[in-house]
Amino acid sequence: MSDLTTLLDRNLAFAEQFDAGDLPIRPRMSTFILTCVDSRVDPVHLFTLGLGDAIVIRNGGGWITPAVLRDLAILGVLATNLPGASQQPELIVIHHTDCGMGRLANPTIQQQVAKRLGLTVDEVAAMAITDPTATVRDDIERLRQTPGTPAQLVVSG
Repeated sequence: MSDLTTLLDRNLAFAEQFDAGDLPIRPRMSTFILTCVDSRVDPVHLFTLGLGDAIVIRNGGGWITPAVLRDLAILGVLATNLPGASQQPELIVIHHTDCGMGRLANPTIQQQVAKRLGLTVDEVAAMAITDPTATVRDDIERLRQTPGTPAQLVVSG
């Protein structure tokens, strides 16, 4: 049996029990979580989130990227006020130990990835996460320096 068959079976079971079709589009919390795609770092389990609790954005490494900035702008997080929000929005940025992006610190892998993606070795090296505390700090500072980011946006990491 393929994984797709397993997932489709699980989805069918979920759909048969699903009773939350009336959830509003706005999440219950004013919290947005940005984290890595690593399956070991699932915010649903880390924070015991339920359907409709928070918006989760995931990418390789959990980086603040132009795509993440676009998504945050579309969601209204980068607006000075979020219409209908009961409290100030908060963004939580999560990088983690033993991240696969740490492999990008290896010069051999840097060269392979640079060639595959059409990037320079320095651009690939800059994506490596070897110290999650430092990279979260850098990401938060990058966000704060992004034009249009409201000063009152609460950002944690």
